[in-house]
Amino acid sequence: MAERIDFTKLEAIYAYDTGSRESGIKDEALRSRLVAQIDAMPDDAFRLEFSRWLRDNLLSEQALAQGYGFEDVMSFARWIFDGDFRSP
Repeated sequence: MAERIDFTKLEAIYAYDTGSRESGIKDEALRSRLVAQIDAMPDDAFRLEFSRWLRDNLLSEQALAQGYGFEDVMSFARWIFDGDFRSP
């Protein structure tokens, strides 16, 4: 079984890349490990794991109450699917 992708850390890299220096993290070694994990995962498995993470972390009732919403999901997903996650 493939190692689970830590989408919370990937989201923190996304935050840094998009200008959130306080909540984001800059860690190129971590980025490289996450890219390798994503590349090694079959597309269907990635789709399911990412969808569940989004549901549980950005679209849960608690996340919605904190101000997250579909716009956050779209922006984060676009960053991943456009390949922007691969480099700063």
